[in-house]
Amino acid sequence: MAKNAKKNEKEPVFIIRPAIKNYGLDYLHISLIVLVIILVGLALALSTFKQGTVLQNCSYGIVNGTCATIKYNSTQALSSAERILASYAQINTTLALLPYYSIINQSSVSYLQNQSEWLVMIPYINPLAGNEISDMTMMLSGNDLSLKSSSLETIKPVSITNNSVSGLGAVDLYGKALCTLTKPVPVYLITDPYAPGAISSLYTAVNAGKQFSGSVNISYDFIFSDYAVRFYNGSGVERTQALGRYLMCASRQPDRLVPFLSNLSIVYLGSPVSNYTLTQVEDGSGMNLSRFNACLGNATTSLDNQASLARLYGVTSTPEFIVDCKYASIPQTIDYAINYTLRSLS
Repeated sequence: MAKNAKKNEKEPVFIIRPAIKNYGLDYLHISLIVLVIILVGLALALSTFKQGTVLQNCSYGIVNGTCATIKYNSTQALSSAERILASYAQINTTLALLPYYSIINQSSVSYLQNQSEWLVMIPYINPLAGNEISDMTMMLSGNDLSLKSSSLETIKPVSITNNSVSGLGAVDLYGKALCTLTKPVPVYLITDPYAPGAISSLYTAVNAGKQFSGSVNISYDFIFSDYAVRFYNGSGVERTQALGRYLMCASRQPDRLVPFLSNLSIVYLGSPVSNYTLTQVEDGSGMNLSRFNACLGNATTSLDNQASLARLYGVTSTPEFIVDCKYASIPQTIDYAINYTLRSLS
């Protein structure tokens, strides 16, 4: 009876149905065929795949998928910079000091791939700035290591003012407004009579008055700064300041100022001149003597007012020009400053 029970137990049956219109293949065989095709395709792909080149430690960048190659190395670039630096000793300027103050063993060298140039930075001791360490920068050609350009790090300002550079030759003085919106505009020359370039700045002012005739009104203001003070002990205050008084009164007669300056240049050698000598210069310049002497009698008050004007505009070094009560300039750029001011008014 147990034997009959075993026969009666149902055994699992797998039924595989044929796929219709597939050449007699059933679904199982179709699946196996597709799997084989996939595996064969994967094997072919793996057999033809090549690993790409991995670029590492490309010192000078990558070009077209490969490490860039250059004509020279950093050692050669620095060597060329050293030779160029030594050549500055032949220049008849303060740049001749550079070779002797450079700290060449602290130099840095970099290759600029995009520009095909070497950048060499050489620190140096700046004796004109309290021995501060500054940098000289050289740009060398990647083709022949020749010097393409060079620059020096400049002295940093002690403090930052609110003034700003508004145009070529013109520094906009913060908080100052224009004197006038019409011509002629006032132009003040402020100088210590003993400052280097003081006399030549007077000629510059005269020429600017002629060049911009009708558009500017030139006036001359004289102050006594450290340049004059250094003569006080040896020559006395009175004799030292006499030059400022005579120059101020001569400037009050503009048509005779140039002859006065011409005669003064014969006897003035950078130090105080006696009253007698200055009187001789005055007499020989065709001045209106009564007007001149009247000006001398009131010179102290006039010079005090001019010193107040210089303080108002924060003048710390001379010669300096103030254009239209707002812009500061120097003798070398006064033409630019006047042109800028006149264009602004237009």
